[in-house]
Amino acid sequence: MSSRLITSRQNDVYRFLKALTKPHTRKKHGAFLLEGATFVAEVLDDEVWAILTVVLTPEFAETERGKAIMAKAQQRQIPVALMPPALLNEISPSETPQGILAAVRQLRGERLEQLKVPSVARVVVLESLQDPSNVGAIIRVADAVNALAVLYTKGSADPYAPKSVRASAGSLLHVPVLPVSSVEEAAEWLKANEFQIVGTVPQDGISIFKANFADKVAVIVGNEARGLSEEAKRSSDLLVTIPMIGKASSLNAAVATGIVLYEILRRHM
Repeated sequence: MSSRLITSRQNDVYRFLKALTKPHTRKKHGAFLLEGATFVAEVLDDEVWAILTVVLTPEFAETERGKAIMAKAQQRQIPVALMPPALLNEISPSETPQGILAAVRQLRGERLEQLKVPSVARVVVLESLQDPSNVGAIIRVADAVNALAVLYTKGSADPYAPKSVRASAGSLLHVPVLPVSSVEEAAEWLKANEFQIVGTVPQDGISIFKANFADKVAVIVGNEARGLSEEAKRSSDLLVTIPMIGKASSLNAAVATGIVLYEILRRHM
């Protein structure tokens, strides 16, 4: 399988990749853009089913890394295209394009009601979390603790936006990331499946080091500025806080979520 050079904006591959820069067409096509040699190479190794096409600049294709990625893609029967930097930069989600990206299928997990819940499980619920870097970083840590799923409510950042994809470091292809209309919808499913719902609050909650966590736990993370809604607090079985003994007044949402998830994981190891 040989690569082809694309020089026109009317080309179908260019138009498809350009479409993936917009949220509504990412959803329509069920795909997103993944940029960077490291990430593309990892997906070619571990998640080859997901890759629709790989695109490189002619200059990057001449590097040792570029040649290796092209050979691997062609060996796996993945379409490869070359595109001049001027065109590829119009598609690239990065401020400093690396000369390589791939169109990747979104992980098509079950719908929420179809998830198979094991006896020990962790779920993360994002309530109107608006920073895409936080969303991606939380998906990454959820993957690291083998979470069953990440749920996100309306008003949350698109998990397939470029900054989210970059921060997730490939974890979008490992853990189901599912939309829910509201935290109430998530809570209804969680309670039906006997999850303990844990809301995270910056103060006045039970210390995460003293709280009793069940085998099945769902952690709700609130908006960066406003925190949890009153609905989320009412839906929670308990509210927890991370103790801080230094002068910092708060923690980044992704950092805080990681601390909570790892404390829960530690209890089951």
